[in-house]
Amino acid sequence: MKNTRTGYLLWSLMLIVVVSVLAAGLYVWRQPDAAQDEGAPLAAASTGRVTFLMEQQWLIRLKLAKAEEAMRAPQIQSTGRIVPVPSKRAVVAPPVGGIVESGTIPRIGQRVMQGQVLAKLRQTPTAAEGAQIQAANTQIHIENTRLEVERRRLVQAEVEAAARLEEATHDLGRSQRLYEKKAYSAKALEADELDKTAKAAQLEAIRAQLRALQAATPATSVSDSEYDVRAPISGTIVRVNKSAGEQVAPGEAIIEIVALDTVWVEAPIFERDLGKLARQGSAVFTTTAFPEREFQGRLVDIGKIVDEQSRTATAIFEVVNRSEELSIGMQADLRLNGGTLASVLLVPREAVLDNEGKKIVYVLLSGEEFERRDVVLGDEYGGKVAILSGIKPGERVVTQGAYQLKLQELRPANAGAHTHEV
Repeated sequence: MKNTRTGYLLWSLMLIVVVSVLAAGLYVWRQPDAAQDEGAPLAAASTGRVTFLMEQQWLIRLKLAKAEEAMRAPQIQSTGRIVPVPSKRAVVAPPVGGIVESGTIPRIGQRVMQGQVLAKLRQTPTAAEGAQIQAANTQIHIENTRLEVERRRLVQAEVEAAARLEEATHDLGRSQRLYEKKAYSAKALEADELDKTAKAAQLEAIRAQLRALQAATPATSVSDSEYDVRAPISGTIVRVNKSAGEQVAPGEAIIEIVALDTVWVEAPIFERDLGKLARQGSAVFTTTAFPEREFQGRLVDIGKIVDEQSRTATAIFEVVNRSEELSIGMQADLRLNGGTLASVLLVPREAVLDNEGKKIVYVLLSGEEFERRDVVLGDEYGGKVAILSGIKPGERVVTQGAYQLKLQELRPANAGAHTHEV
């Protein structure tokens, strides 16, 4: 019995020790979390006001801009694309077929002038055409032989006529000397003069025939001929469909040329906005390639067909592109005037930030104090945006450094307002 009690006592002591160890371990395990929770500062409830020291402003080169009123027209926004002017685009399709000779095809991007040879096609005849060519060559050979025989005959006739003229001239000279000595009759002298004149006329006639025969170009034999493909307009090569050695069918397009000095911008305009466009209106647009540069376009035409699905009509604007920076197919973000002028409040676009689904700006209250304002935006005008509500004319908003002010507003409460960190 005594041994049994002793065993119970030992087991009780061991259980107490195990429970104590577990309790101590749990306490130690929870203690760092509690310390961490105690050390974490609570975020300050944002009041919209931010203190930003002058030293901090200098470090980030903070800039301000005044909210100013200006007369602007309501804006119509659209996204279009750059296309070639129809009269400045040419698809080169030769009327004959053949094989493109090597080294004659221009490269894409190469500038060409009107009339410049773009390619040479070697025309290869069919069997029927070959028979016709052979028959034509035979006829040409016969004709050239006849011309050569005739030329030789006239050369011989010229020599003989010249000899007869020389003889008649000699006889006339002798007759004149005899006539002066009263040893020759006047009638005989006159006959000698007529004979010389006739001989001279015969020689001149033969020489005229010979000149005409020599001026005639001998016909050449018909063989595989070449056809020069020339540029119909001056411009830039934008597409090449054939390479050297390839067969080209009659009327098949091989090259496309576009003159980029003037381009069009096609943009869809919603039906509700069509009546707001002026017939002599213009558009300002930017591109992804040049986001900071604005291009001007002149309204050329407004489409007469409204798409049933999108309820839009296509407006076409002409753009002068002398530097050829604008390429065919580029996206263009257009801005058009769509109404009468009205007073609007403008601030720089970089002053506006996103904050929890709202648009905000920071307004200067004093030298080191700023206030966050929720604003409602209107139309954009280049680098500025209209503010419908939230600020007043003349107030100064932060442009460069607005994001740093937003970070400063989100700093923990115990960080202190007079820190020099940015």
